[in-house]
Amino acid sequence: MTIGVVLSGDQTVGRFGRYLAEILRAEGMVDHEILDLSDENLGGLASCDLVLVARIRPTKAQVGRLLDYAAAGGRLILVRPSPLLARTLGLVSTHTMVAPAYVRPGTASPLGSGVPQEPIETHVPADAYAPDALPDGAVTVARLQADVRTPTAFPAVVELPYGAGRVVVFTYDLPHAVALIRQGDPGRIGGHGLGAGEPYRIQDLLTGFADPRCWHLPQADIHAMLLGNAVNHLARHPQPRWWYYPTPELRSVLVLDSDDDWSAPEHFDALIDAVESHGGQVTIYLMSGTTRGTVATKERVARWRERGHSFGIHHDPSDPAYGGEDQEEILPEVVRKDVREFAEVYGGVPATNRNHCAVWKGYADLPKLYAELGIDMDLNSMNVGPSWLAYLTGSARPMRFVDADGTVIDCFQQATQAYDDLSVKELLTADPLGQAGLTRLLMEDKLDRYFSPLSMLSHPVSFATYSSTYMHRCWTSARELGMPIWSAFAWAEFTRARDAARIHDTRWEGETFSCQVTGRSPAGGLTVVLPVPLTRVHEALVDGEPARIGGLEMFGWPSVLVYVELDPGDDRTRHLSLTLHPDAS
Repeated sequence: MTIGVVLSGDQTVGRFGRYLAEILRAEGMVDHEILDLSDENLGGLASCDLVLVARIRPTKAQVGRLLDYAAAGGRLILVRPSPLLARTLGLVSTHTMVAPAYVRPGTASPLGSGVPQEPIETHVPADAYAPDALPDGAVTVARLQADVRTPTAFPAVVELPYGAGRVVVFTYDLPHAVALIRQGDPGRIGGHGLGAGEPYRIQDLLTGFADPRCWHLPQADIHAMLLGNAVNHLARHPQPRWWYYPTPELRSVLVLDSDDDWSAPEHFDALIDAVESHGGQVTIYLMSGTTRGTVATKERVARWRERGHSFGIHHDPSDPAYGGEDQEEILPEVVRKDVREFAEVYGGVPATNRNHCAVWKGYADLPKLYAELGIDMDLNSMNVGPSWLAYLTGSARPMRFVDADGTVIDCFQQATQAYDDLSVKELLTADPLGQAGLTRLLMEDKLDRYFSPLSMLSHPVSFATYSSTYMHRCWTSARELGMPIWSAFAWAEFTRARDAARIHDTRWEGETFSCQVTGRSPAGGLTVVLPVPLTRVHEALVDGEPARIGGLEMFGWPSVLVYVELDPGDDRTRHLSLTLHPDAS
């Protein structure tokens, strides 16, 4: 029943193979197994319900084994197949490519019909196959474009029969595309493209690289949706996955944090009291540095923590105590010092982080350091300037960082789309209700279409002096729409727990699905999704007792959601079973 992911550990052409598996994981499809191409017989294929093949250069014998699996009724998803694999499959190369390619989903297949029908970037080349020479029965799921306005006839994603099986081909390297959309261009490391002065930020890797005509779309998330839809469409049995939130009812959450920025005690109190009045909690990053540190004493922080709020570090390499050294170069040293001193004064290692002015280091140097120090999530990716309330990083979902060589880093990237700081002070002062209305539209889009969180930032001093009208209206909208306000710490802890939990021993016997669920949840439970209509569910049980269930259409797939209660403190295993009415179709 598991999903196999075939990759090559020793081929540089396929260096983003493990990131392909990471995308599956972020989408909740945790019941998958890595199969290395070096396994001479690729012996795990036969036991897989579906096999994804990362970008690799297989030998003729290996191509034969993969396609024999498909011909015998297997299901394959191929990511930018090698010329030999594509040719053997029956695709006719034009010996050209679209570079960099845009992808526009269509409605000819369920793979594309449930996602936005607009062009999205890849930043990578896509191979051009002759559209008039596709194998019999092939369906073009999405087409390539040269840019947002220039279509081509070449397929970007194509589905075709092969023997008794089915194959979906992505003509571009999907995981590499997602990495570049989320994190920017490694070739811009250290440069300044944002136009906001010093310091160097992750936004400098994206501004001028990400197409502003696409910022209204979560492009990286849409690529992941297409991959998930391909799994749903091809798998011989409906595949389970984790829902993005703990309960079936939740469609989004508002993730709230705050940068100290030399706020006064009364500013802290005003922000915290206001958040509590909306039933929420906030994470506040305290200014570091010996010259201009925070006014939040150990005693004050202890009192605020008792009320459910959390505190991290606002690393400040611009502090005069560092003598005007290059902020990017001294940042790792500052982070190490700050974490050590924070633990001594306040206790613990912060779960999340945002730096003063979002200062960055290299491409993924900082996430690697955070992973070493035990920091789970970084929130320095902000939609600044013209990307306000948009998707500069092409995503609102948490996902692990990846290095330029394809190495997955154990620290999650979470983009922030709404905030108050000097860059938007005039906007929020002149039109707070209008901007709150636009933010509500963004919330509604998430709730109805993308099911992604909204990460917001409010500085205590900004809230107390000019942004409270905007923030209050946004938080009121969130409550009206059913979006709880979580602190960044709570979101990181849930993300980590969801990532670590497992769905295993999955079985289909006739109309009955069963699996084991193992994990813990700080929210008290997790929710399993199956791409079957709620109307087909006859009975849903967890450990023999009736389960709490819900239904929704997820990117075009009518799906049932089943809640599984899990202890916050200890891993445990629960048995889930779902019995369906026979499919009337």
